[in-house]
Amino acid sequence: ADCDMDPSNGCEADTRASVLHCGGCGRACTPPNAEASCVMGVCGIARCNTGFGDCDGNATNGCETDLRVTPSHCGMCGNACPMRPSSAAVCVAGTCASICVSGFLDCDASETNGCEADIRTSTTHCGGCGRACDPARATGVCTAGACRIGMCDAGSADCNMNPADGCEVSTASDVNNCGM
Repeated sequence: ADCDMDPSNGCEADTRASVLHCGGCGRACTPPNAEASCVMGVCGIARCNTGFGDCDGNATNGCETDLRVTPSHCGMCGNACPMRPSSAAVCVAGTCASICVSGFLDCDASETNGCEADIRTSTTHCGGCGRACDPARATGVCTAGACRIGMCDAGSADCNMNPADGCEVSTASDVNNCGM
């Protein structure tokens, strides 16, 4: 086709192969995040830019997926990051990872069970991994990530109201707190 309208150079554009005139004069082939190709007058993708993929197979929107950050296409098209309990799947630099949702942690470092510890209520991991809520001579209760005394053992009392030392008084033998 004579796309520049200059008769001196004739029909200078091959509209079957020119990415500037693909299928007709002035029909530039510019798929986003990709190197364009024009084959038989049809705009296509020669190759995607680094970090991008044509995951939907639609050349008109180019290489639409950022493979570095898309959890459903992490590192390559179709590679979905696995969903784990109490966590969110994320893609970081093309590698799948999980982020614990608020109030949960991965205390056993096992990817398969996700973020298994509810640090708001777990007496084994109260407020953080490995922080046991086990006050002396008492039953511990983890409430909103803080260890509290649920109930003192028989014959014990929390006279100083400090859960850190549990039910510190033996009401059977303490002369200052005899019986209660």
